[in-house]
Amino acid sequence: MNTTRIPLLHTGVPGLDHILGGGFPAHSLYLIEGLAGSGKTTLACQIGFHHAHQGKKVLILTLIAETHNKMLNHLSNFSFFDESLVGDRIKFLGAYSELLRGGLRALQKLIAATLAEQRPDIMIIDGFRTVREAAPSDMSLSEFMLSLNSLVSTMECTTFLLSPTEGNVADSENTLVDGLIELSQFERGMQLIREIKVFKLRGSKHMLGRHVFEVGSDGVAIYPRLEAINSAAGAEPPQTPSRVGFGIDGWDLLTNGGVISGSTTALLGNPGVGKTLMALHFIYDGLKRGETCLIVGFHESPTRLLEKARSVDIDLQPHLDSGKLQVIWNPPLEVLVDGLAQQVLHNIEQRKVVRLMVDGIDALREIILHAHRTRSFLVALVNELRRRNVTTFFTQELPYFAHGTAKPEASESMLFENIILMRYVDVGGVNRRQIGVLKLRESTYDAANHVLLISNQGMSIEGPASFQRAQPF
Repeated sequence: MNTTRIPLLHTGVPGLDHILGGGFPAHSLYLIEGLAGSGKTTLACQIGFHHAHQGKKVLILTLIAETHNKMLNHLSNFSFFDESLVGDRIKFLGAYSELLRGGLRALQKLIAATLAEQRPDIMIIDGFRTVREAAPSDMSLSEFMLSLNSLVSTMECTTFLLSPTEGNVADSENTLVDGLIELSQFERGMQLIREIKVFKLRGSKHMLGRHVFEVGSDGVAIYPRLEAINSAAGAEPPQTPSRVGFGIDGWDLLTNGGVISGSTTALLGNPGVGKTLMALHFIYDGLKRGETCLIVGFHESPTRLLEKARSVDIDLQPHLDSGKLQVIWNPPLEVLVDGLAQQVLHNIEQRKVVRLMVDGIDALREIILHAHRTRSFLVALVNELRRRNVTTFFTQELPYFAHGTAKPEASESMLFENIILMRYVDVGGVNRRQIGVLKLRESTYDAANHVLLISNQGMSIEGPASFQRAQPF
């Protein structure tokens, strides 16, 4: 028996096709639901304009919703809007009066006649909750949904119903459509983010769970959840390991040449002990070798990072000018963590980044809004970096410890192949810097704590820390 695969309708919405498994199976009936202001109309019309630009016909049928003039006025604020398409490839039709006069049967006849006359490729029905409210019984609503689904399939018109509801409930409009998508909002404190969830999509292997999105000047942009992307990515490709130096002679000697390429290193340390400076040495060493590098920061702006580097005789400006080094800086405020991850991974792919410095994994944790997601997100991020063979340094601030013992959580320590502890010790009332290796993947290393010095010529590692009566904190 020969079967023809249903073609996929690509949406033109950034990230949406990814979570749909390639796009919407065409000539089917879909319900997009979400409370007022969730972005339903913007999303559907963005899809419509995308296809109108490709020469296809789009019909926007409205029930009880905003007027056509107001809708066009709102859509005109987005870059996808093209007024020249309205009235030609994009047509508007008000259907509420027909529904009010003759009920569901009259609405069905109007839709059938319009599809036969206009032959649109895409139809958007806005204000679909009015249909449920007009139905005299659940049975009549089910009959309407079945007829509509059959009609749009026969006429080869992919159709989107927009309804201001939420939740996957056993109603006719949910069970008798080919796909159900919910737009919602998540709130933590005073911060609010938008989320999208695909409950079902017949004929497609879509991503499960919620994904964040934003509505900007270009319309809707969706950022698939990093954990879902990584789960579908498969095993890491085989790599040929090599050594990556820190750019600090004494430390490279103590670690037998540095860390394994493609590994992740956590630089743990007290405030001001030199974590960022050490990571900058690592980046600078790569730049001197002609490698492409990236810095992701949260607290110190690019200007302040350049000044800090210059204070230890590291000049990063020429490498920024040449493009070998780039800095992605976001204060840890209202940042969509999946959007940031996508930006970082895209930068790595496009520029073939070899070394990455993430200055402040603490800030990265702060912008992950959902409780209990932190570890899974970090696991996914680290896995994606390993897949790309990027050698990464994460700095992490530790408090002052009463007894000098750093206790990173075991669950998070498994994220890093290498862990380096930098701390202060009190020697006769003088704060002295000390550095030591807690963990180093596939390497032998000097396990003793060593003296760390910082001057305007950079960092240096001295002999073992054998301070008399030293009190770490």
